[in-house]
Amino acid sequence: MNAEQKQKLLTLFAQEQVAILITQGDQWPTGTLQAFAETPDLDLLFIMRLSAEKYQNIVAHPKVTVMVDTRDVGKVATFEIARASVQGEASEVPRDTPEWATLKAVFLKKNPFEAPFFDSDLLRMVRIKPKRISYANGIKDTFWIEF
Repeated sequence: MNAEQKQKLLTLFAQEQVAILITQGDQWPTGTLQAFAETPDLDLLFIMRLSAEKYQNIVAHPKVTVMVDTRDVGKVATFEIARASVQGEASEVPRDTPEWATLKAVFLKKNPFEAPFFDSDLLRMVRIKPKRISYANGIKDTFWIEF
């Protein structure tokens, strides 16, 4: 990945507040629209309850897909939207660690309205490390990255 590609991804991630997280259950995939945050290394962060189906899916099947796009501000009819499909490995961020504190700050900087959820001991934070990313902005600005 070159610097221009990384910047395009960081720009897309920064301008969107929600993404679709797709997890694999025992029988069906599950897609959930929810708030996310990104790190400078392109890791994606999500929070969820311990009992959530998506969390249980991640524990059993940590390979996930995340879809991020600008259809909310783009021109869908002419496909003038930026979009990325991120396939990656999900892992839980251990609570009460320096990593948790750092990533919590990253998440809440982007999503301050999620702060009350951090009061629950049942909250889990998941970090997704990208393995493959497909990006397109319109129909001519496209690239595919594998890590």
